[in-house]
Amino acid sequence: MMSAKINRRDFLKQALAGTAGLFVYNGKNAFAKTGDKEVKCKIRTLTAGPKHHFFGYYGICPWNKSEKYVLSLETGFVDHFPGRDEPAAIGIVDTEGGKFEKVTETRAWNLQQGAMLHWNPLDDNEIIYNDRKDNKIISVIMNIQSGKKRALPAAINGLSHNGKYALSLSYGRLVRLRKTVGYQGLEDPTADSPHPDNDGVFVMDMLTGKRSLAVSILDFYELIKEKHPELKERHLWCNHTVFNKSDTRFFFLGRSREKGRLQTGMFTAYRDGSQLREVIPYGSRVSHFDWRNDREIIATFRHNGRYSHYLFTDGEGDYKALGDGFLDFDGHCSFAANQKWLVTDRKRGLKQSLIIFNAETKQGQTLTTLDMKLRRNISGDLRCDFHPRWNRAGDQICFDAIDQKTGTRQVHIAYLDFP
Repeated sequence: MMSAKINRRDFLKQALAGTAGLFVYNGKNAFAKTGDKEVKCKIRTLTAGPKHHFFGYYGICPWNKSEKYVLSLETGFVDHFPGRDEPAAIGIVDTEGGKFEKVTETRAWNLQQGAMLHWNPLDDNEIIYNDRKDNKIISVIMNIQSGKKRALPAAINGLSHNGKYALSLSYGRLVRLRKTVGYQGLEDPTADSPHPDNDGVFVMDMLTGKRSLAVSILDFYELIKEKHPELKERHLWCNHTVFNKSDTRFFFLGRSREKGRLQTGMFTAYRDGSQLREVIPYGSRVSHFDWRNDREIIATFRHNGRYSHYLFTDGEGDYKALGDGFLDFDGHCSFAANQKWLVTDRKRGLKQSLIIFNAETKQGQTLTTLDMKLRRNISGDLRCDFHPRWNRAGDQICFDAIDQKTGTRQVHIAYLDFP
């Protein structure tokens, strides 16, 4: 076991030399293009049982700025939806020793997105998370040094990079129509309306708590209703909101169900809701996504009969499939800060793989493939998706996975050594 005093650079050097005892998995490599140099990788299981630990969603940096800590939830179960009176502990994990230290708890969490944990970009001593108060979902800003908390009147679903704004959804409608990413025990105030004009994507000021409706469900329905008359009586909802890099525009998914199957399109708008666009046609099975920069978007969806990872410009429809067949699957994809390296994940049977791809050199590599042990860990509402997340430097990837020794859900880190 390594000393707690070892610095990160020496630790990484030891890890890549194969001498750090906490590193238990070796990467397996496959290339989309021959002749490229291998990216060396070691995978570390950061947290340990007997309790389960996980961060939640992808595309959010779980490290604080010094990379001393990673945010995590801790729970004693992963075999059912958490009820309103089943809290999860929120804690910080020391990235050297792997110790989980509880700082608070939440009653607004699920097994896919956690509690939408974030470090506050305005103060590195503060964390942001969703919680429950008087059966309403709120968000909380907490100083982990003093324990002081400040409550905001609505949940966050996406946080701006500058920390000043949040994108917010109605979790009552979300839990009714998309249970896996909702919070249990909530009522939908617009349950009688298929496309309400008073619900959709809200923007909240993180300093004042003031919230306004930017794009309503009716707004995006009006945009597509002529092409989709079948949606007249079908209940729609908004899901998965992300700001672009300068926080001027955001995208969201507009969804419904047809015979139990998700039907989805992607839409973008300015922060005030203006210039609403349908950027991926409704019905294209768009699933996962990220902004590469202010204008380019990566997303997984079906186009011209092919399901793949597509890169395109906001509003242009210039879809380009990446990977020459290497990325023709659905995965939780996001770009590193250098906009070159993409990380994603893939499922086959009970196996799940961590994959990186260089959008400039067309180099692709499978870093590791892990056994997820049980069917419920790989599919269904209680699944354990990798949900890979980059650090700010683009040389580490944090992901949730099943620990190969204990079978518990734990936080893992991939350390990369680029040639």
